[in-house]
Amino acid sequence: MKDKKIATELDLDNRIDVTAQNQAFISLKDHKPNFSNKPTCRLINPTKSELGKISKQILEGINQKVLSKCPLNQWKNTNEVTEWFNNIDDKNNKSFICFDICEFYPSITKDLLLKAIEFASTYVSITQQDKNIILHAKESLLYDDKIPWCKRSNTKFDVTMGSFDGAETCELVGLYILSKLQHLDIEVGLYRDDGLATCSKTSRQVELIKKEICKIFANNGLKITIEANKKSVDFLDITMDLRTSTYKPYMKPNNTILYVHKESNHPPSVIRNIPESISKRLSNISSTEDIFNAATPPYQEALKKSGYNYELKYNPAGQNSNQQTNKRRRKRNITWFNPPYSDTVSTNVGKKFLSLLDKCFPPDHQLNKILNRNTVKISYSCMPNMQQLISGHNKYVLQSAKTSLASTQNTTNCNCKNKLCPLDGNCLTSGVIYQATVTRADNRKEETYVGLTEGPFKTRFNVHNSTFKNVNQRYATALSNYIWNLNDKKVSYSIKWRIIARSKSYSTSSKKCNLCITEKYFIITKPQMSTLNHRNELASGCRHRKKHLLCNYK
Repeated sequence: MKDKKIATELDLDNRIDVTAQNQAFISLKDHKPNFSNKPTCRLINPTKSELGKISKQILEGINQKVLSKCPLNQWKNTNEVTEWFNNIDDKNNKSFICFDICEFYPSITKDLLLKAIEFASTYVSITQQDKNIILHAKESLLYDDKIPWCKRSNTKFDVTMGSFDGAETCELVGLYILSKLQHLDIEVGLYRDDGLATCSKTSRQVELIKKEICKIFANNGLKITIEANKKSVDFLDITMDLRTSTYKPYMKPNNTILYVHKESNHPPSVIRNIPESISKRLSNISSTEDIFNAATPPYQEALKKSGYNYELKYNPAGQNSNQQTNKRRRKRNITWFNPPYSDTVSTNVGKKFLSLLDKCFPPDHQLNKILNRNTVKISYSCMPNMQQLISGHNKYVLQSAKTSLASTQNTTNCNCKNKLCPLDGNCLTSGVIYQATVTRADNRKEETYVGLTEGPFKTRFNVHNSTFKNVNQRYATALSNYIWNLNDKKVSYSIKWRIIARSKSYSTSSKKCNLCITEKYFIITKPQMSTLNHRNELASGCRHRKKHLLCNYK
C-alpha cells in the first residue's frame, strides 16, 4: 500500500505495476581462491519494486552533484583509474593500500544509508519525499516457490543484488565512506566495493593507516579485506606498478577468454564491433605498446577461435588523428525502436521502418519535429540464447506439472449439465485464443471471428450469448454486430467454437502479454481465420495489465 501512496503522490499510479514475485536464486563465486574448500555464493533477488527506477534517478542526481562539489575519487570505469594512476606524483616513494568491502550490498544497513543521505544533504538539497522513495525502494521480500521470506532480523530493509538502484546506493554509501577517509594522509579512490589508495609514509606508518581504515569501516558496520605496502597491485582489470610507472591488462586465474562467434545469430553491428572494441579496450589499459603486444596473444587466439580474421593493434584513446571531436553536442530526446534480430529473417526490418518513418512524417508534417531520423533511432535486440531457451523450457515444464497436478485434484474441464458443451468438454479452459465460425443457413457462407479470454472460456461464451440477445449490446463486438445483421435479415445461422491457441496473459515479471500478442498474430498473419475482426483491434492496448497497476491495487 505504501507503493501505491508514493506512486499516487507522483501521479504515476496508473503507469506502475505492482511488485512481481520473482523466484530468487544464487550464483556461485567459483572465481574466488580456495573455492573448492570454501565455496561461496551471492544471493540474487529479482523481486524488486518498480519505485526503484525512480529511486535510481534520484540517487544518480545526488551522486553527480556531490561529486561535482566534493573532491572525492569515485571511479566509474577503468579509464578513470588509469587517469588517476598517471597523475600520481613521485610514484617510486609511494606504496599501495588495496582493500575490498566484503558483501557490500547486503551489509548496507538503514542507519548507514541514512548517514550517507545526511552527508549528501550538506552538498545538495534532498527533499523528504526523495528520502522516503529511496528508503522505501530498499524494502523487499525474497520469494522461493512463491513463499515470502525476510531477514532473520525481521526487517524488510535490504539492498539487493540486481535491484534497480542497488549500484547507485552503493555509490552514495561509497562517497560517505570516502569522506571519512579524507583526514588520512592518503590518496584514495573507490569503485563500488573495491578501494585503492597510495601513501608516501614509511612501512610502519602505512600499517597504522591500514588499521585506521579498518576501524572506520568497522564503525559503519562493514568488513573489509586489506593489503598494504604493495608496489604492484591487481585492481579491476589492470595491474599497476609504482616502480615502473606502468599498467597492463589483468585477467583472473583460470579465466577462459570467450567471445561471440562471428557466425552467431547476432545483429551485424554487434559482430562488427567486437574486434574493434577489444582492441580499443586493451590499448586503453596498456601503458605502452610493448605491454600491449605482450598481453594480446591470448585475446588474439580467442578471436581466431571465434572466427574473426582481425589483428589487434595498439591505438590508445586520443592518438587517432582521423577522429574529429564534435564541439556541438545537442541533447535530443531519442525514441528507440528495438526489433529482435534473427538471421532467418530476410526482410531488412530497420530499413523498412525508417522508410515508413520518412513516408508517414515528411518534412511538412506537423509531427516531423519529434518523429524524424534524428529523434527516432533503431537498434536490434538479440534473440534468447540456448541457455535462456533451455532455462525457460525447464521452468515451463515444472510449472505445467504443478498446474496439471492442481487442476486434476481440484477442477474439471467442463461443468455443462444436460447441455451440449460448446468445446466438447473443455469449456472451462482458461487463457485461450478461440475462433467462432458463423455459417449462414441460406447460402452456407462462413465468416470467422478470433477472440481471447484470460479466464474460463465458458464465461466469455456466456457474454457472447448475452450480446446476441440484448440489442443494447449489438456493437459490443464485431461478432455480435454480424449476428444482429443476420437477425435483421431473418437469416438462420449456426456457430461453431474451437480453441486455436493457449497462452498466458500479462505478467509483471516479463512486462508482456502473450495472450494479446498471440491474438494479434492470428489476425495479422491469418486473415482467413478472422474475417469479421477489424484492423483497428491491432492498435488496442492490453486490457489485462490494468488489474496489475498500482491504481487498481487494493
